[in-house]
Amino acid sequence: MSICRLSVVPRIDKPNLAICYLMLLLALTPAAVAVKTTYYDSPRLPTALVPFHYELHLLTRLENTHPIPFGYEGAVNISFFVHKSTDVVVLHADDFSIKLAKTQLQEWYTLQKLAILEFNFNRKLDYLIMKADSYLKQGKYYSLTIEFGRPMSENKRGGYFLAHSTDWQSQQKSWYSLTHFEPHSMRYTMPCFDEPALKATFNVTLGHHKRFQSFSNMKVTAVLAHKELKDYVWSVHETTPLMPTYLLAFSINNLTCTFSQTGGPSPVLFRTCAKSSDLRLTTFAAQMAPVFLEYFEELLHMELPLRKIDQLAVENYHTDAMENWGLVVYSSDLILQTDEPHGPEPSRSRLQALQVICHEMAHMWFGNLISVAWWSDVWLKEGLTGYFEVLGIEHLYPRLGRRILAKYRVMSLMHETESGGIVISSMDIQSNASKTYVYQKATSVLHMAEGMVGHTTFQNAIHRYLYQYAFASSTTNQFLSSIQEGCDRANSLPEFADVKAIMDTWILQSGYPVLNVIRNTSLELTQNHFSFNESRRERWWIPLTYTTQSERNFSDTTPKAFFPSNSLMFNLNVFVPENDWIIFNVQAMGYYRVNYDERNWDLIAEALSKDHQSIHVLNRAQIVSDALFLWNTKRVSWSTALNVLKYLVDEDEFEPLMALVVGVTNGFWGVSPESSMNIAKWLSSAGKWYAEFINYTFDQLVFVENNLESAPSEED
Repeated sequence: MSICRLSVVPRIDKPNLAICYLMLLLALTPAAVAVKTTYYDSPRLPTALVPFHYELHLLTRLENTHPIPFGYEGAVNISFFVHKSTDVVVLHADDFSIKLAKTQLQEWYTLQKLAILEFNFNRKLDYLIMKADSYLKQGKYYSLTIEFGRPMSENKRGGYFLAHSTDWQSQQKSWYSLTHFEPHSMRYTMPCFDEPALKATFNVTLGHHKRFQSFSNMKVTAVLAHKELKDYVWSVHETTPLMPTYLLAFSINNLTCTFSQTGGPSPVLFRTCAKSSDLRLTTFAAQMAPVFLEYFEELLHMELPLRKIDQLAVENYHTDAMENWGLVVYSSDLILQTDEPHGPEPSRSRLQALQVICHEMAHMWFGNLISVAWWSDVWLKEGLTGYFEVLGIEHLYPRLGRRILAKYRVMSLMHETESGGIVISSMDIQSNASKTYVYQKATSVLHMAEGMVGHTTFQNAIHRYLYQYAFASSTTNQFLSSIQEGCDRANSLPEFADVKAIMDTWILQSGYPVLNVIRNTSLELTQNHFSFNESRRERWWIPLTYTTQSERNFSDTTPKAFFPSNSLMFNLNVFVPENDWIIFNVQAMGYYRVNYDERNWDLIAEALSKDHQSIHVLNRAQIVSDALFLWNTKRVSWSTALNVLKYLVDEDEFEPLMALVVGVTNGFWGVSPESSMNIAKWLSSAGKWYAEFINYTFDQLVFVENNLESAPSEED
C-alpha cells in the first residue's frame, strides 16, 4: 500500500517505494515540478472537465481506544463530463493523505480504465495534477476514484474538524465532528473541484461508532453494520440537490434534538439540536425557523427541494452561523434562548437570534438554490439575504425590520469613513469585521435599488431571477439583467436609465457620494466623494427623491430624476417657495448623504423644533447623522449642526436617537462603529439613560460651540 501526504514529507512503504520517492522529490523540488508538462499554475481550474456527482464514503473515528484516534479515512468517486479533450486532470487537494496506488480513472459507461502516468502537486494553489496515458474524449463521461484520510484536530482550517461540548457538572468533554467548507475548505478534507460554480449532487455515506448519529445535508435512509469494525455502522444519506462543494456538510455527534415543522400539505421537518443539558434552550429556534421558512416560500412563490432542515447549536463556533443546505450550524451563544414573556418587541438577545435564524433561512434560496459563480459576487447572495432578513423580521415585528435596515446603513457609512471606502464587489475580504460591513452595504444598496424601480417591480424581478437560475450559479450582471427586464416590462424607469450602468457605480466603486444642494431660481446639485479628497474621481448615478414642506410626501420613494455619473453639476427646475424646506433622499432609501445651503438647513432646523414629527422618522435619522458627519468633516459650521440637533431633546423614536449616539461616539469620540452601535442598543434598553446621554451630549456640544465662538480669530 502506498500513502503519500500532501502537506508533509510522505510516509513510504516498501512495496511502492519508487512512487513515494518520486512524490518526495516533487514535494522538495518545486522548480522541477514547474517544467513538467502536467504542471498547472492558473488560479482557476481548467474548464475541460465539469463534475456533476460525488459518491463519498467516509469513516470517522471519535474513539480514544483506536490506535489512531480522532481521524477519518474514506473514498470519493467523482463523475465528470469532458467539455474539451485532455489528458490532464486537475482538481483541488491539500492537507491529507492519498493512496496513490488505488487511484482509478475510468470511462463511465464502458468502465475502461486509463492509467495515470504522473501525479504532481501545486502547493500554492492546492492542486492535484494527474496525467493519463490517453486522452479523455470530448463529450464523454468519466469517473475518478481516490482514497484518502488524515488525523483530525480542532483546527477549523482543515474543513472537517473536531469539536467538543463540556458537561458543566463533571467537566467531561464530549467529542463530535463537524464541517465548515465555506469558502474553499473542502479541498483540505477530500479531493474535489472546489469552485462555487461547479455544482454537483452528492451521495454521502458516513461510517461511525453506533453510539453516535450521522447528520448531513439530506436525511438518513439506511443504517448498515460495518463488516470489519465491531460496533461501527454506515449511515446512508439521500442524494442532495445540485449544489456547490462549500455547502456540503456532515457531522458525527450525540446531540439531542427538538422537533418542529412547517405547515401545509408537504411540511419541511426541523431538528434543532444541542447538548442534552441545553435541550430546553432550543425551543425558540425550533419554533422560529419554520415560521421564517414558510414566510419565504410564500413570498418567493417557490418551495425548497428539501423536506428536512437540521439546526445544530455548536459551542465555540468560529462564526455566527453557516447556511449549509439542510444542515445549518449556529453558534450556541446566539441561538440558544431562555423562555421570556411575550411582548410587543423581543429582547435584544432574542432579536439577535431572530436575525441570524431569518438570515440563514433566506440563504436556502439565495446562496443555496442559486449560488454565486465566483467569490467576487458573494455580495449578491449576502445582500439579497440581508434584504429578505429585514422583510422577515418586519413581517413578525412591524417597524423592527426598518430599524435593522437603518442600523445597516449607518454602520456601513461609518465604516466607509474609517476605511476609506468599501467596494462591495471585492472578493479579497480577509476579516469577519470587514465582511460584516460589506454585507451591510450590499443590503443597503439593494434597498436603494428597490426604491429606484419600485417594490412590486423589484419583487417580480427576483421571482424571475429565482426561476431562471434555480440550481445554477449566477453573476452580478445576470441579476441586474433580471432587474432590467422587470423594469422594461413594468415601464418603471425612464428610457435613458440603464440598471447595470446605474448599479455598477455603486457596486464597483468604493465609498459613497455627498449630494450638495444649493437653492437659487432652480436647484443646483453637485456631488463629491465623501472623503472630500479632490483627487477622488468616483462619480455615481444618484436616484433623486425629494419632497418639500408644502408637499410633505414622504411615502413616494420613486426617483423624480437621476444625477448622471458623468456630470459634475445637475440642475433641477423645481420651484420651492422661499420659506419652504426641501429634503432629499426620501426615507433615506439612497446610500448617500445630503448637504444643503445655510438657508435650507435653517428651515429644516425650524421645522424640527416646531414639530419634528412633520418629517419622516427615517429622514430625521438621516438629518441627524448627516449633520454630525458634515460638521466633523468641516462641510458645515458647528452652529448650523447644533441648530439642527437641538430638537433631539424632544425625540422619542429609536432611529434618530441611534443616529445621534453612533454619530457622537464614533465621529467625535473615535469609538468603533460596532461599539457605537452597542452603546446605542444599551441606551435604548434603559430609557432614563438615553435622556442622561442626550443632556450630557448637549452640554458638551454647547461647550464646543462656546469655545468656537470665543476662540480668537487669525486677525486678532
